[in-house]
Formats: sequence, C-alpha cells, structure tokens
Amino acid sequence: MDHDLISLMQILSTNSFSTLKDIETATNATRRQTMYRIEKLNKLLKTENIPVLSVSPLPPREILISEETLAAIKRLLEESSMNHAYYFSKKDRLIYMYLLLFINLDYVSLNHFIGSLKCSRSTVLSDLKELKQILEKNGIELCNNRTRGYYLVGSEIEIRRFMIREVICTLSDKQSGKIFDSFNNDFGLNIFDYSRQVITELAAQWKIRLVEARLLEFIYIFIFLKARMQSGVKAELSLPPMIETDVIPTLKEYAFTKDLLSKYPDTDQITEPDVKYITSWILGISYGSINEDTKDNALISGIAKNIMQRFEAISGVHLSDNDKMFVQLYAHLRPAYYRLIFHLPIFNPICETVKNEYWELFQLMVETMKPIAVLFNREIPEDEIAYLTMHFAAAFAEKKTSEEIRRRKALVICSNGVGSSTILYNELIRLFPELEFLPPLDSAHAKDGSLEADIIFTTNYTPLEAEPSVPVIRVNPVMSVNERRKITRQVYQWLGISAQGQPDVDVVMDIIAKYADIREKDSLYGELTAHFYETQFPEAPEDIKLHLTDMIWPEIISLNLEAATPQEAIRKTYEPMVRQHCVLPGYVEETLKMTTRYMVITKHVALPHAKPEAGAITCGLGIGVLKTPLPFGIPENDPVKYIFALSAVNNSSHLSAMAELIQLFNDENFYRLLDTAHSSQEVMDYIRKHL
Repeated sequence: MDHDLISLMQILSTNSFSTLKDIETATNATRRQTMYRIEKLNKLLKTENIPVLSVSPLPPREILISEETLAAIKRLLEESSMNHAYYFSKKDRLIYMYLLLFINLDYVSLNHFIGSLKCSRSTVLSDLKELKQILEKNGIELCNNRTRGYYLVGSEIEIRRFMIREVICTLSDKQSGKIFDSFNNDFGLNIFDYSRQVITELAAQWKIRLVEARLLEFIYIFIFLKARMQSGVKAELSLPPMIETDVIPTLKEYAFTKDLLSKYPDTDQITEPDVKYITSWILGISYGSINEDTKDNALISGIAKNIMQRFEAISGVHLSDNDKMFVQLYAHLRPAYYRLIFHLPIFNPICETVKNEYWELFQLMVETMKPIAVLFNREIPEDEIAYLTMHFAAAFAEKKTSEEIRRRKALVICSNGVGSSTILYNELIRLFPELEFLPPLDSAHAKDGSLEADIIFTTNYTPLEAEPSVPVIRVNPVMSVNERRKITRQVYQWLGISAQGQPDVDVVMDIIAKYADIREKDSLYGELTAHFYETQFPEAPEDIKLHLTDMIWPEIISLNLEAATPQEAIRKTYEPMVRQHCVLPGYVEETLKMTTRYMVITKHVALPHAKPEAGAITCGLGIGVLKTPLPFGIPENDPVKYIFALSAVNNSSHLSAMAELIQLFNDENFYRLLDTAHSSQEVMDYIRKHL
C-alpha cells in the first residue's frame, strides 16, 4: 500500500460519514484521482474476500461502507505499520535517495539505490535525473565518479537545510515518519523511540520547554545530522559576519546538546561548530522566557523592542499592553533568532491563510523586519513573518463585544434659528441614514458646552464658542449637488467607510438624464445617495477598512514646504489637517514630543503620529514635501524630505491604507512625482492610478 491508499483508508476509518467531496478536500486530490484510489482499495479488499465500498449516485455522493469492511480497513492499517506492507511513492524514493547521499557513505553506487528501493535500473536513473534537477534549484550539485560514486557538492548549510526542509514537509504532509523509520532500519541508524526517550528525559532535566509539534521533526533531523557529522563532513557554515555565536556555549541548551551526544557512541569527533549547530535547533524548537537570566537575554530583548517600536512607527498602531506583547514576542523571537542565524527552515502550515486574512498586517510586518534582516544577511522567510504577524494581530486587535454597536449621534446647529435648521436637518437625515440625529439647535443654545454628539453640522462659519473635540462640518442651509457630494465624502471618511466600490451617484444621475426629465434633481440626488449608502453599508462602520485614497485628499497635501527645523516641518504638514478638523492642535504638540528616531522610518521619510486619544478626530494622512531636506538626527536615513502626517482614531481602520502606503514607499517613481508635481491633485491622481 502506498501513501495515497493509506491516506484514503485513514479518512474512512476515522469518519463515520464521508463524501467524495470530503475525501477530495482532505487529500487535495481531483475527482478522477479519488475514484482511482477507491478502485484500488476495492481490489485490495477483494483479495481479502471483504465486501467492497461504493459511492452513492446522488448528491452528496456518500461513501457507502459496511461495518465488516470498516473493521477490515482498520486491521489493514495496523498491518501497514510493518515495513514490508509499504511501497514507496516517487516522492518517497526521492527523499530516500537524498538521505542516502546525505549520510555520506564511503561509496554510493547505482546498485545501492536499486537494492534499497527495490526498483528497476530505469526507474532509479529517472529518479536520479529528477533529483539532480531539484537540487540544482537549491544550489546543490549531485555528482558521480568512479572513486566516490554518487555524492553531494555545495554549501554545507544548504545541504543540511534541504534535508531539514524535506523532513519537516514530509511529516506535515503525511503525518507519519514511516519513510524515515524505513531508512533508519535499512542503514542501522538510531531507533526513533530510543532517541525520543533520551531527548524527552534530558529536556525535563535541563528544564527546556520544547514545542511538541517540532519535537517529532527534531528527532529525525538529529538522527540524520549526527550520521552526517560522524561521517567526517566538516562544518563550513559561513555565518553572517555580524552574528556572534560565542554566547551559545553559555546556554543550558548547549549543555543539553553535549549531554545528548554523550548518550550515543562515536560522537567525540563531532566538532564544536556542529555542537553549536545542533544547539541552535534545540533553541529553535523551544520557548524563550524573558524571566531567564541568559547571556543572550539583552540581545533578544533589544531586537524585540526594536521590532515593536518600528511596527508602531510604520503602522500608526499604538500597542495597548506593551509589557504583555513584549513577553509574547520574546518567547517567539528567541527561537526564531537562532533559526535565522543558522538558516534553519521552518514550516508554517497556515502561512498562506495568514497572508490572505491579515494582508495589511503581513505587509507591514515585512517592512518592519527589513532592518532586522540586515543582521542575518538574508531576507526573513515568509513563514517566520507569518508567525510574527499572528502575534501582532492578537496583540492589538480590538475585541468585539456582543453588545449592539451604538449608532453615532449627529447634531445640527444653525445660526439663523431652528426654522432654517429644520430644512438642513431633514436633508441630512436623507443623506446619512446611519446617523442618529439629535433635535436641531440654534447657535445661542449651543453654547452651554453640554453637547453630546459625535459629529456636528453647523451653518456658523465662525468658530463655535467652545470648539468641540468631535468633527465639525460647516454647511449651507440649502446645499447644492456639489456641496452634498463633498459633505458625503467628509462624513463617510469620518465614519471609516471606504469610498471604493460605492455606486457613483453622479454617473447614475447622468444615465437617468439621458432617458428622462428630472423635475427635482437635488431631491433625487439626495435620495439616491441615501439609498446607495444604506444598502452598501448596513453593518457597523468600524468593520470596514479605509484605503489610502480615503485618508488622503488634495487639501492636506503640501508641496514645496519651507521649514528651518524638523519641528516646524511637522507643524506645517499638520496645519491643513487641523484646518480640516482631522486633528486638534494638541495632537500636533503631542506628536512633536515623539523622538525623531521613532518617526523616521526609511530613507528621507518621516511618519509622525501620536496616540488617538491625543486629539485624533478622524483618519487622515497629510503629505508634506520639503523644499530643502532637513536632518532629523538619524544618520542612516537623513536628510528627511517627505513627511507623512498620520491621524488614526483606532488601531484597525487605517491598516489597509498603511499597507498601501508601504507599497508607495518602495516606488521610486512616487518620490520623483512628489519632487516635480505642480499641484496636490497630481499627487492624488498618481495614488489613485497606482493602488
């Protein structure tokens, strides 16, 4: 029985009800492949005089199986644990061949492969050709000569990395180490159960907490690594120049590794670099504890703090529980650090899911880790980035409550008295059905400071006596179509509702005008707007993400700014945002208290922001382009020429926009445009076109 057949039998034996679709999903097979495997299983059952299974002709195409057949399948699965009952698939053969080359026997001939795999000469030659092509893509050469037979040539760290990745992926895919047990048995390597017992006991003795899911992988990896090291292969790991490994011998994981090797014969010749290499694997599958006084504590802590600070700077997110986040990040980062040092692969089974579900966070995390990647002289693998993304997603995601979300309250204040405000009041109700409108007030009654509204519409174009800390939108008592459109954009931007994908009311109006006479254009416009928005956004606005085009508009883009100091440059970039009532003046002052290292996120770019409670009223991103760049005190990124002034009202609604901003930061043409644009509208047009 091959792996495909065993997988089918395992599904049937553990599910009382299965359909064709269930099996296709579980095995990642097509309908044709699934039916072929069922036929193959039925042939096997017939040889045992067992009733065959069948598939119902009608949906949901249930697998029909008797109790006798089910019991027989379970028995066959137990028997399949014996080596003689298992035949290698092509993928199994390639892994087996690589392991045979990896343990570095004195001479490996074609007959070694034929005899071990019990395959024909032509099959083995075909497999070797395919293996050679796969290895070449990974920088490893499969060579053959009369003196050594078949052997591997290439970077030792890549040769080991390939073996490790194959072990991890095979165990993840098959949920079984049968291919490795078979190999160990054929070549007299250490028995898995013995190694598991030794490793588990030593871990308890040295108080090392291992990740259970990684332990199985490590046992096989350790067996194969030890065999290669004992064969006399010298470690030439060519680590990045900035990496210090002298701290490793001071760690308890190193003592654990020495103890582990002492439990096996003929390990005296294993070199010090290789002991460190094995130690790194132990570190890579264990939990890091900030409470342990280890020699690497300060180093890992510093990296963790830098990651948190850079993430906050880039994302505009202010982590609410920094201490808890730091402890969790340290626990993950310490093993990740040693995996990255020695280029040890890790398999994250939900990497693609994380990238899809948390796309914005993942992109921000990639950008966050770029300076850290320099330390290891290579890019951080996506599997590692995905794990970090999960940590940050859990740390700052706002908790959903089961309570009904309160509707935002709106107030209409009119300087001409309640009579005229009633006209405006009714018009706004039609435009914004999401808002709960309080009874309208005139200016005289609005001076008592007891306004309990989330947004204010007023016809008074002079500042209110006590300027409230909520959005204030100034309107005419009777609005034109263009005024309605502008106000609609302002309100929905404040609500956190993306404008992308909304029906364009102007386009609809033009279509209607082609075929009909419109008696009340303004009324129709308002009613269509209210209908479309009500239909498009019936849910809570907090659940909808803003895009960059929702947070930037021409009025908050400032070109050719002149400033003498970084503080003046930041103030001037925020000035339009204060006028647009995105932030209160106090928010700008709070931003200036932040250190420039915190806000200068890449070459020539600053991204200042403060916590929402400092005076952020609505989400916005002002752009300031300095006529003369200024030094912000960060040598590696000075001088700063581009300032992106952020205002965020929470930790989630603006993340999509920030991920899109990262794309622009990596676009050289965007900076050229900022340098040469004659108007803010040119900048807006570029952003809309390239996102």
